[in-house]
Amino acid sequence: MAQATIRVQFGNPDGSGADGHLSAEIDTRPDGLNGGKSSFNPGETVYILVYKSDNVAITGTSCSAGSLSERGSTVVKVEDELMFEDDDTAQLSKPARSGLSQAVWYGRSLGGLSLQPDKVTVKASSKGVAVAKVTYDAQALVYALASPSTLNGETDFSILALIKGVAS
Repeated sequence: MAQATIRVQFGNPDGSGADGHLSAEIDTRPDGLNGGKSSFNPGETVYILVYKSDNVAITGTSCSAGSLSERGSTVVKVEDELMFEDDDTAQLSKPARSGLSQAVWYGRSLGGLSLQPDKVTVKASSKGVAVAKVTYDAQALVYALASPSTLNGETDFSILALIKGVAS
């Protein structure tokens, strides 16, 4: 059985410090492109979901073996727990495609929630310590990692996929 590992480079290589979001994960959704799988056999293709903010451009991709290719995009329904730590703002795990479609407070409510222009920051009506479960849609780029059936005669191996981006 093989493992798939993803390395994502964060930050701006020119040091300007522009904020942006770039993350990647294996598509393990039960109805997703990998059929809910999180481990794979040699020779299989593994689908990776890449999330980025609007101000991030993908500057390159590479992998340690096999091939990595872009396969379009998909919309993913995301459920996050937002932690308000004596504050009125919290961060989503992925940039939202549009507003929040559902919000449920666990315990104390800080009022209404609004998605900020960066599409990652959520602002509550008031400041406090609270937890909210939110649901939203996120746009994901789809990458396919095609693995070889063996690597140097081995059938148990890892492949590193690297996705680079720059924030403007």
